[in-house]
Amino acid sequence: MLPIEVEEKLVDLLAVIYAKVPWNKMKTSKNPHDIFNHRVRAASRRATLYEFVSKLCNYFGLQSLPLEAQALVDELKPYEEEILNALSREHIPFCVRAILRAKEMKKAKREVRNGEEV
Repeated sequence: MLPIEVEEKLVDLLAVIYAKVPWNKMKTSKNPHDIFNHRVRAASRRATLYEFVSKLCNYFGLQSLPLEAQALVDELKPYEEEILNALSREHIPFCVRAILRAKEMKKAKREVRNGEEV
């Protein structure tokens, strides 16, 4: 079982990646959440956390890791085996939390742009 602070950083990492995916350009009849869940699980089969992130970004046509995510990856690196195992078994709860966090981040960014307090 992952420590809570590691889980939260993992959810943040997934949220940052999810938020960068150009969902409006994807031509599919499938639910974006299902696609994200499946691709996180598939990428979790990689040997290292860096490979996982690279593969996940490539699945979505992201040519680089969002800058704010790199610090998270570095902080999570010591837990990579536990993280990859957890994602392969429990990808849906982690992805749901990440999608919710990404939506919160998007809402907060929109409020800041509109001059509202967060």
